[in-house]
Amino acid sequence: MGTIAITGAASGIGAALADRLKRDGHRVIGIDVQPTDVLADLGTPTGRQHAATAVADLADGRLDGLVSGAALGPYSQPGPILRVNYFGALQILNDLRPLLERGTEPAAVAISSIGAVYDDILPDQAVPAALGACLADDEETAVAAISGHDGNAAYCVAKRGLALQVRAAVQAWGDAGVRLNAICPGRIATPMLDQIYETPVMAEAVKAMPIPLGRSAPPEEMASVIAFLLGPDARYVHGAVIHADGGSDSLLRPNTL
Repeated sequence: MGTIAITGAASGIGAALADRLKRDGHRVIGIDVQPTDVLADLGTPTGRQHAATAVADLADGRLDGLVSGAALGPYSQPGPILRVNYFGALQILNDLRPLLERGTEPAAVAISSIGAVYDDILPDQAVPAALGACLADDEETAVAAISGHDGNAAYCVAKRGLALQVRAAVQAWGDAGVRLNAICPGRIATPMLDQIYETPVMAEAVKAMPIPLGRSAPPEEMASVIAFLLGPDARYVHGAVIHADGGSDSLLRPNTL
């Protein structure tokens, strides 16, 4: 059994995952802006540094697993969405990789989203300047570029950038002996979805999302996928972006692998 850190551990997929991993016998270190083991705002450089330092102290300098899942919903302001969902999510992965390198069969998972593919199917959600600045690690330029767009566009940019960075990092993380993968959940029954449903324009679009399996998923189903990616049964899975979306991505992009 190992020590696994989870950002966004206080609710939604993160909370379901924390419960699952604890039942499996792991020690979990939760990071969130809500009460948990480490209180930290990943939307600020100070908060990110505090999170990394606090986790290192609590974990005694080593981790066996890490899940970067903290995120603001698409109903939030666009600038903070990029700061938390992309820059905070990516920095916590990079800052804590040295702890993972000391772990046993270490693995990390980034939680992206079905929103990561919307640049392909909804061009009006694409903001190339913001995505380019994200990938160039230029936070202030990215935030300036997303200004004037809505939170949904920022959410899609952040989640697409995060998934792309997982793929781009495959060699560096492999050389370090740490597996890194991403999961793209679809419509998941979490507090974030509840709040989306309270936002009329977004509610209509999300409810209209085609899902071949015909239902939303409880967060526990995403926890199962992430637990697999963290565990020994996924020893040869590295650099993958797994769509756990009830078939939506295949339906929307049938000719894209």
